[in-house]
Amino acid sequence: MEELKKVLVLSYFFTPCNLTASQRSLGWAKYLNKFGYYPIIITRNWDRQINNPEDIHHPSGKDIVHEQYDTHAVYYLPYKGNLRDRLYTKYGKNRYKYLRKALSFIELFGLHFYVSFIPFSNIYHFADQYLSNHPEIKSLIVTGNPFEIFRFGYLLNKKHQISWIADYRDDWNTSIVTYSRGPLEGLLKKLEIRSEKKYISTAYCITSVSDVYTNKIADFNGVDGEVLLNGFFPEDYKNYLDLPFYEEFTVVYNGMLYHSQSIEVFLDAFKKLADTFPEHRSHIKLRFPGILFLVEVAERVKNHMKGYEDMLIMTPRISRNDVLEIQAKSHVLLMVSHKDAKGIPSSKIYEYLGLGKPVMICPGDDDILDQTFNPYNLGSISNTVDEAFDQLKQHFALYLKSESGSQIADRNYTDQFTREHQSGVLANLLNQLEHSSQTRK
Repeated sequence: MEELKKVLVLSYFFTPCNLTASQRSLGWAKYLNKFGYYPIIITRNWDRQINNPEDIHHPSGKDIVHEQYDTHAVYYLPYKGNLRDRLYTKYGKNRYKYLRKALSFIELFGLHFYVSFIPFSNIYHFADQYLSNHPEIKSLIVTGNPFEIFRFGYLLNKKHQISWIADYRDDWNTSIVTYSRGPLEGLLKKLEIRSEKKYISTAYCITSVSDVYTNKIADFNGVDGEVLLNGFFPEDYKNYLDLPFYEEFTVVYNGMLYHSQSIEVFLDAFKKLADTFPEHRSHIKLRFPGILFLVEVAERVKNHMKGYEDMLIMTPRISRNDVLEIQAKSHVLLMVSHKDAKGIPSSKIYEYLGLGKPVMICPGDDDILDQTFNPYNLGSISNTVDEAFDQLKQHFALYLKSESGSQIADRNYTDQFTREHQSGVLANLLNQLEHSSQTRK
């Protein structure tokens, strides 16, 4: 048997982190070995469960933890945070607010010039030492965000002449989703544009999760780009495929909800369903697992559903197993596109495909969501309230006749979205990278 080639992977997020971002590099860890590569993951420690956004800033781990498997290896490095993080975790969000804001600016400014300003800079220093001790490693993958991790790829390339791939889960300076960080936003933005172009200029290529993302990031940085989808783990769903449906007709929206998502189109259609079948109102439910993670988002939905609160079921962040059970027992899964945005494929769409459930896209995006679910035999696209209402009526009719689940997902179609398949795509890129490096020599 041919020996596996080692590839170093820098990933801030990695299991047991319970955030969705950790699943991407986990897929490579599990499956790249099937395509000739042995990934060595360098990440931060994730001993602390993440139940809200602030939990990320808490210190986690005291020692370096090394785990070795037949498929991959992982090094978990302690996360101590910076002074801003320590003030927050010790005194909470109400004390030293202005000092923490000042420290945040200093960090956001300084990290463009000194690695030490990055709170997880130990990932870089460990990778630097590791490459010095293992010169046989010729390939590096750096996956962001946080996007400052790309600085590590740039520096390691300069010092060790290692070829690397910059993997974007989301786009950085090409993103249409913006938010202000105060009066110095303009300065920070200029620094970020300068840094992104500088760091990525040394990468063999960039990868991202859709054609739109990949093309605009590649064009922005002047490098080649390849699409690398997120995908799903089939084994995650084996215990959920045969669960009984809820007694109530249940629609589930899982995941974060942003202001750019016009969920009101579906909510109006859902209310119309309730009004059309008042005798069944108590048996019609709309579930939002985890939506209370962000209170203002939950309030937006509640305000639009005034008078229909009895049909809403909202929860704080719950375990992934509980979310999968909720989705598996539901009759319809809902996905909402981003208004006036292209190429944003929530990783939840692959979870939906893995479960093999009927999926409503409402509204559609005339892009990756539509492209993914139009060919799917249990998918539908609705762009108006009336279109969504018609789809809901069809699903509800099956429910009333006890025929929900009578249609089976086309697994020949969904298998192309598995994490294993996408790891094969990445392996092909690594092969090209290796060939390119040998050619240059």
